[in-house]
Amino acid sequence: MAVLLEVLARVFLPARCALCGRPLLVAGSCAGVCGSCWDDVAPARPGGCPRCGEEVGDGEECLACRRDPPPWQAAASLGEYGGALRELILLFKNQRRDELARPLARLLRQRLDQLPWPRPDAIVPVPAWWGRRLRRGFDHADLLARHLAALGAGRRLRALRRRRPGTQAGRTRREREALPRGTFTVRRRLTGHALLVDDVLTTGATARACTHALHAAGATAVSLLTVARTPRPGRIP
Repeated sequence: MAVLLEVLARVFLPARCALCGRPLLVAGSCAGVCGSCWDDVAPARPGGCPRCGEEVGDGEECLACRRDPPPWQAAASLGEYGGALRELILLFKNQRRDELARPLARLLRQRLDQLPWPRPDAIVPVPAWWGRRLRRGFDHADLLARHLAALGAGRRLRALRRRRPGTQAGRTRREREALPRGTFTVRRRLTGHALLVDDVLTTGATARACTHALHAAGATAVSLLTVARTPRPGRIP
């Protein structure tokens, strides 16, 4: 009886948006999220620091990057980690909604087309630890990289391996920045420009470790593309 009721509910009751709970309309809806919630994903402000991706300055490197430049050449994201964008990322990762990877990758491709970056020789996902992949059922960054490659952004290459367990979620900024040496190692050589892909840029510790590993693997330049970024407190404009 319970199974029958569930089937009847799915047939006769309208599906609802996984974010706001409103009924899903055919027009504009994608991957179980309504068009209004997709429209609420705030686009990145034009300009900003091209090196770190922070929305500071006016297209020139911020003072923080001039004083202590990160190892990558450029960074960008869809927007800040908040609102609908944050909820989409949490739904994608924590609720295991892998169908969100395609529309998120489509937005990343649109963002990439806005940037004056060279076409990457390789799209490299930030690898998840194998235990987390097993529990979640997929590697979120690798899924994004796959769909980016399918959209013609470049060739996906799993060039890195994560050697240590752990997650950055729930840690303090100091704990995030104290990433153990050797967390990421090279599994494949590469040349030219590598596009490093991940979901969120927070302290940059993971991206720094991956960038150093990619340089060791033969990359001459690394750019960083993430779905969202967390603004650094006390950022120097």
